[in-house]
Amino acid sequence: MYKKKWIIGLCLLSIQLVKAQGQKIEVPQIAGAWVHIFDPADTRAKDSSWYTNDHCFVKAADGSWHAFGIIHHLPVAPWKETRFFHITARSLTQAHWADKGYAMTAEPGVERVLWAPHIVKERGRYHLFYNTGNMQENAPNYASWGQLRLATGTNLYQWERHALNPLFSDAGHARDSYIMKHKGVYYYYYTRTFSETDLRSVVAVRTGPDMYHWSGPQIAHTQPYRVDWGGDAESPFVVKKGGLFYLFICRAMTEYNRTDVYWSADPLHFPNENFVGTLPVHAAEVIYDKKEGWFISNTGWDKKGLYLAPLKWESKEK
Repeated sequence: MYKKKWIIGLCLLSIQLVKAQGQKIEVPQIAGAWVHIFDPADTRAKDSSWYTNDHCFVKAADGSWHAFGIIHHLPVAPWKETRFFHITARSLTQAHWADKGYAMTAEPGVERVLWAPHIVKERGRYHLFYNTGNMQENAPNYASWGQLRLATGTNLYQWERHALNPLFSDAGHARDSYIMKHKGVYYYYYTRTFSETDLRSVVAVRTGPDMYHWSGPQIAHTQPYRVDWGGDAESPFVVKKGGLFYLFICRAMTEYNRTDVYWSADPLHFPNENFVGTLPVHAAEVIYDKKEGWFISNTGWDKKGLYLAPLKWESKEK
């Protein structure tokens, strides 16, 4: 059985290499100083005990930038994180972003937490994907099923929850949504465990014809670290660049401030052998703007808010 799996893995890697012929693998690198764009203490009685975590960025129709994410007060308590912050700026290079208060609060009795927002704009409407944990009392203590939900809006300030939530549920505290559209197909990446009993940390992916209907899951990437909440493959983010795809994952159990990057010619498979490099960041988001270029974010329990830095890509020999 193991020999068969090894042969299948070798075949997949060979297919990857064939597809990647003529494509340059690129290495993302931090290219400037970190800017502390959001310190929650600034608008919360100068109390420095607030922290932020998984978040997202989106550009509005008027050209302004918006960021949303987890916010909570120390001591760290992931299962009490029930609100999203909302900040805005005119430019990605703006030093201090305006605090717009709380964007959403968990619905009592239905949503236990609010984790890891991700926003996609399509046809004049914003689609906010988020994760709400599990309402069972002991859910934090085992590989409980997490619920992945959707809210929509037209202005980034008012959100209407999807009538058929949750979109789906999955094992291992399923969370950390990231949605990509490629050749008319939507790809929904998220963090979970390999299964309810196999606690390896993985990135799972589902596909769909739109943002409301999703296939069953398949495993896109696996890390050997075993933990109930898939914590060594957190915050998946996929960048499509130069004909290849780059998966960013936070290796928080191996090292809290570590994000590893893997390349692939196939958005459904990111082999461990296709390792690109490591960045010293937690829960990173990668942002691209035609005028302002590439940026990467950094946050977490130890940082008192959200940071941005410029990002560059350098070619690497395969």
